[in-house]
Amino acid sequence: MNQALVRTGALLYSSSMSSISVSELKKKLSKQWCRTAKKDDWVITAEGQPVAVLSPVTSELLEPTLSALRSVRALRAQSALQKTAAANGTEKLTMSEIDAEIAAVRRARRRK
Repeated sequence: MNQALVRTGALLYSSSMSSISVSELKKKLSKQWCRTAKKDDWVITAEGQPVAVLSPVTSELLEPTLSALRSVRALRAQSALQKTAAANGTEKLTMSEIDAEIAAVRRARRRK
């Protein structure tokens, strides 16, 4: 288990977040793991790469926590779409141009 500053590719996560490999996670006794997991956020790694974050949560905070995670995922997806649009030059399309493109694609699908 690592509590140092960890760099993985472009990712950097702080020492306040512990990390554990999938294989180490499998080896821990569930009681021991549950006690440890209640204290800190954990980065779960596979082959040295982060794959998940395990974060303590209570019954009362489960839904707000899941909602916050969904919001972050939506923001990441939006950011990725904006980067793709900028890369292929479509970020400056007007709404009428977008509507026309959608209509053209729908017409083409109906012909098939």
